[in-house]
Amino acid sequence: MQREAILGAIEDSPQRRWLLLVPVAPVLALVTAVWLPFVNTAELWLGMPRLLVWCSAWVLLLLPALAAVEFGLVRPFEDGLRVEEASLR
Repeated sequence: MQREAILGAIEDSPQRRWLLLVPVAPVLALVTAVWLPFVNTAELWLGMPRLLVWCSAWVLLLLPALAAVEFGLVRPFEDGLRVEEASLR
């Protein structure tokens, strides 16, 4: 059901496809963190290693990014499916 909802939402709402790009920034920041020279150093930010602070911040930013995809793209389509299925019965 979830997969059909996502695929249907992508097909039915092309103006909302940009929501799929929202989580890309936090994911890229997390994946490339070890190669960023200003992050992967022995210095401290807020009394903690820079890499820990960097990853923690991006993980906290990933949550609203995924919520934007879920509530902006998938949920409206799932509600429409439920209404259509209920009217067929």
